[in-house]
Amino acid sequence: MRTWLALITLLFAPAGATEAAISLYDFELRSLAGPERINLQQFKGKPSLIVLVEPDCPWCFRQVRVLNRLTSECPQQFQPIALGINGSRKALLNEYRKLRPEFPMLQASTQLQKVLGETPGTPFSFLIASSGEPLSWLRGYIPDKKLQPILERSFDFKCESALGTAS
Repeated sequence: MRTWLALITLLFAPAGATEAAISLYDFELRSLAGPERINLQQFKGKPSLIVLVEPDCPWCFRQVRVLNRLTSECPQQFQPIALGINGSRKALLNEYRKLRPEFPMLQASTQLQKVLGETPGTPFSFLIASSGEPLSWLRGYIPDKKLQPILERSFDFKCESALGTAS
């Protein structure tokens, strides 16, 4: 699993750091909320949690629900971003309608999926510092009560209110 962190480090490397390095911020991806393309540069400067989701993934559904609650409980503290992988645009749009994320959900491009390689299951999340530095990865579904302290510790913030019910 160290290879994932090394790979993500390369993805978030500043442009020009090495000729082979590809920065995730160089990607422009299709939104699943509408026809627009979203340049990932707009998320630079804010701590982010990028979660990989795919069609017909019940754990992805639960993880998005957790992230919806946490963005409400911890407003403006971190930026969740869902990346749809392993599905056609139609399948990912159907998944978007089921998930109803309250944050950006984008379709990972073929190029980005090639760079990421085989995902060891979904949901799969990356914690990214506001500097763009990858901090860590999280594999599988993480409930509210476990994810909130991870986010607070990783991104150095405290949520305004305690979580109510967790899933």
